[in-house]
Amino acid sequence: MQQLNRQKAPESTKINAFNLPPCEIHHSKGGIPIYSYPALVEQVLRIEFVFDAGINKQSQRALASASNALLTEGTSSSNAKAIADNLDYFGSYVQSRCTVDDAQLTLYCLKKHATKCLSIVEDVIKNAQYFENELDIFVKNNKQRLKVQQKKTSYLCRRAFYEEIFGMESPIASFSNSNDYDNISRETLLDFHKTNYQTSIKYITVCGNVDAELINTIIAFASGFTVKNNKPSYKSNQVLAKSKYVKKENSAQATVRIGRKLFNRKHEKYRKTQLANMILGGYFGSRLMKNIREDKGLTYGIYSVLESYYDDGGFYIEADVNAQKSEIALKEIKHELQKLCTDPVSEKELNQAKNYFIGSLLRSIDGPFSIMDRNRIIIDYEHSMNYYNEFFDIINSTNGNEIRDIFVEYFEPEKLVEVVCGP
Repeated sequence: MQQLNRQKAPESTKINAFNLPPCEIHHSKGGIPIYSYPALVEQVLRIEFVFDAGINKQSQRALASASNALLTEGTSSSNAKAIADNLDYFGSYVQSRCTVDDAQLTLYCLKKHATKCLSIVEDVIKNAQYFENELDIFVKNNKQRLKVQQKKTSYLCRRAFYEEIFGMESPIASFSNSNDYDNISRETLLDFHKTNYQTSIKYITVCGNVDAELINTIIAFASGFTVKNNKPSYKSNQVLAKSKYVKKENSAQATVRIGRKLFNRKHEKYRKTQLANMILGGYFGSRLMKNIREDKGLTYGIYSVLESYYDDGGFYIEADVNAQKSEIALKEIKHELQKLCTDPVSEKELNQAKNYFIGSLLRSIDGPFSIMDRNRIIIDYEHSMNYYNEFFDIINSTNGNEIRDIFVEYFEPEKLVEVVCGP
C-alpha cells in the first residue's frame, strides 16, 4: 500500500457549475403555492407554513413575535399541553419563527402521521386563542430575557447600530422595551391573528418523504385558506456616516460595530459583494481575523456580515474587545478597509476566498431540508432557477480589481457608521 505524502496538498478541481435540485410547484384551489422537494430515502417530513405576518406588519412593537410564539399555546378545543401531547404521541413537533419579512410555523413528522398532524396544525392556525395565562407567562419570560440582554454590550451595540442606520421606524430596528410587552393584550393578538394567520397563507414548503398522495393531502389542507403575499415596503433613507458611543457602566469589555445600510440580494452587485465580504471578514482566513485576532490579539473573534431583507439591506463588522482597546481595534479595522480600497487583492488570496465560498455553499446542501432552504432564497427574492449557476459564474470570473472597486464604492471608512458600547 502506497504511503500518502502528507506534505503535499491533494489536487483540487475548479467547480464551474452548480445545479441546485429544483422544487416542484403545486397550487391549492385558493392559489397558495406549495413547493415540494421529494427525497424518498428520508422518513421524516418537514412542512413549513409561511405567513405574511412578519415584523413589518405589526402595529406595535413585539406584537408579531408574540403572535407567532403563542400560536401553539392553546386553541378553542385544546390547551397548550394537549397540543404538545398530541404531537408528541405521533413523534412530531412544531417550531415557530418570526422575521422582519414573514412568520413561519414548521411541522416535523413521519409521512404516515402527516394527515393527523396536519389536522392539529390546522386547528392551531385557525383557532389560536391567546389565553391570558399563556400571555402572562410569555410577557414575564421575555421581560426577564430582556433584562439579561440589556446587560450585554453586544446587544446594546447592535440595537444602537440598527437604530442609527435604518431609523427607529424601520421593522429591522424594532427592538422591544419592557413596556412594549406590557402593552400587548389578548385582544390585539387575536386581531393580528385574524388578519395575518387565520384565513391566509403566503406559501407552503414540504420536503423529505414526499409523494403524490402527500401533495394531494396538503392541497386539501390549503383549500381552507387563501393566498396572502403583499410585498413589504419599509426601505429607509441612507444615513450619513457618524459615530456613537453607548455607555455601559462597569463593563470589562466593549463591543465595536462599524457598517452601513446597503442593498439586498436583488441587487446586481450582491454576489460580488459577498465575495468581497468573505475576503474582509467572512471566514477564519479573512483579513480582519488575521490582523485583529491573530496578529494584534485584540479579540477572540471578529467578523463581517451582509444582511439581506426583502426591502432593505445592511453590512457590518463586529468584535468584542478589551474595554481599553476599542480605539485600537477601530483603527485597525479602518486600516484593513483602506488597504482593500487601495490595492487589488492578490490572485492567491482571491482564489482561497473563492474556494472557501464555493465549498461552503456545496456543504450547505447536504440534505433535502438544506436544499429547500436554498430554494426558499430563490422563492423569497423572486430569482430565476438559474440563480446559483449564475452565482458560480460571477464568483469564478470576479478579479482583484473588481473587489477593490467594490470597497471603494461601498466600504471606504468615511462612508461607515461606527458604534461602540463599553464603560
